Amino acid sequence: MTPDQAQAAAGLLHAARLSATAMVALPEDCRPADVEEGRAIQEVWAATAGWEIAGYKIGCTSVHAQHMLGTDSPFPGRVFRPFVHDSPATIENGMISMMVEGEFAFRLGADLSARDRTYDRAEVEEAVAAVIPAIELIDTRFTEFVGVGVANLVADMGANGGLVLGAAVEDWRALDLAANPVSMTMAGELKASGTGADALGHPLNALTWLANDLSRRGFGLEAGMVVTTGTCTEVFPVPAGATAIADHGPLGRVEVTLAG
Repeated sequence: MTPDQAQAAAGLLHAARLSATAMVALPEDCRPADVEEGRAIQEVWAATAGWEIAGYKIGCTSVHAQHMLGTDSPFPGRVFRPFVHDSPATIENGMISMMVEGEFAFRLGADLSARDRTYDRAEVEEAVAAVIPAIELIDTRFTEFVGVGVANLVADMGANGGLVLGAAVEDWRALDLAANPVSMTMAGELKASGTGADALGHPLNALTWLANDLSRRGFGLEAGMVVTTGTCTEVFPVPAGATAIADHGPLGRVEVTLAG
């Protein structure tokens, strides 16, 4: 993929996000053939969108998500500042087809800069300032979330539509995040439940994966950024007027409503 092709694809995805209009596919002459080309498009879009990058999401850290999308590895997506909300949040407009996932997020207190050596989990944990219960808002600029393929979803910021964040927990190191429960309810109905172990065995494993994955490409994580580490509750559509609640047990609850 040439730089001009990546720029064309990024422009189309940005326009689709601004207008909340889905496309069937990117044109063949700028459609990513693989995840590497999808990442090239994502990086161009991030550099040209004009929005501050608040952090990252990590997709496909659970076995269920990998099976659903036909991949065997995670992928990153940038999260833009205008689409980060505090719980309880009401999403008024701008979404094409909102879906939700209950996740564990981290706020960094120190940089994890690009470097030649890999990061180990202890180094990454040391950089974490707080754990945050979160709901990732999933929204893709394509009409088919699963059928469009991973390469296109990666180009599309990992299908991120935003984040809803609960209260940050700074005194978290005594908690067993791998065993920490999270459940998703909608209209009082339990939709799914899981634990932090669904995210690559432990949310810190997912964060460590991201730090090293970005570092290999010359990117770093910065203090103040928020990283959400992948679904522990599968993914569910939210009908207009409905409220989704992710309960993270001792970490608290997160709530989002899609305006009717």
